[in-house]
Amino acid sequence: MEAMVEAAIWFWLPLILVPIGFWLAISGRGEKGGKILAGLGLILVMASPWTVPSSDSTAAGHLLLAILGPTLLLAYGLHGMIFGGEVPVGKLDNSARWSGALAVGSSIFFMGMMHWSTFTPIWRGQVNPYWMVFWPTFLMFGTSLCSAAGVALTGFGDDRNKEATNLILASIILAAIALAAMFIDGSNTSAGEFRNHLWSAAADILGTVAGAGAAIATFAIVIWAYERSLPDPENSPPPSDEEIKHVVSLADAHLDGGEEE
Repeated sequence: MEAMVEAAIWFWLPLILVPIGFWLAISGRGEKGGKILAGLGLILVMASPWTVPSSDSTAAGHLLLAILGPTLLLAYGLHGMIFGGEVPVGKLDNSARWSGALAVGSSIFFMGMMHWSTFTPIWRGQVNPYWMVFWPTFLMFGTSLCSAAGVALTGFGDDRNKEATNLILASIILAAIALAAMFIDGSNTSAGEFRNHLWSAAADILGTVAGAGAAIATFAIVIWAYERSLPDPENSPPPSDEEIKHVVSLADAHLDGGEEE
């Protein structure tokens, strides 16, 4: 019981504070306080392997701490690549696109080294179980997102061939990394283990997309059925003479600019 209470205080409660803090920051009801709350909760979650080492849930905090550096580098790179291009607001210097691309490439390279080199997150003497969920899912989701965005830019965007080509290239690189991991053993994991987790990640992503599509379709059908059940709107009576005079007086008052002096 004591271990469960410690896990609730030092892991689960801080984990709950993270989305609450983000909600407060995004909603504008307490932007500064929300950021502090989310940051404090995230720090406590990442520190959980030391605060509550007996809890199995701390594997998630261990993984977050392990990928913190590559994740921040990836976020910085994406920000530079997006706002260093042709955007209407918040445009950065053109060099931000190149530095952002370098940061994204470095982040993916470092994550690859976490799979094939000695940087693999080790928790309690074995590979962190959440790493084997995160890494295949990241590669699968990144490949799917980049390819879908590239095709969308080609089909619906104007003069976006360069951006679409870059997205397709990123998709090919991520797919190549996934294929390599499927056939080349990592430093602490086998190619067979990666393939099993990759198929599970594909099933999760496909299920998420199918579930979201079903939810949107259900919502659209409910709205369509409700609108069909409504009676036809009645015709409004014609305006009276007083209403016409009132509209004419308003029009004269707003359209008459007065005589020039």
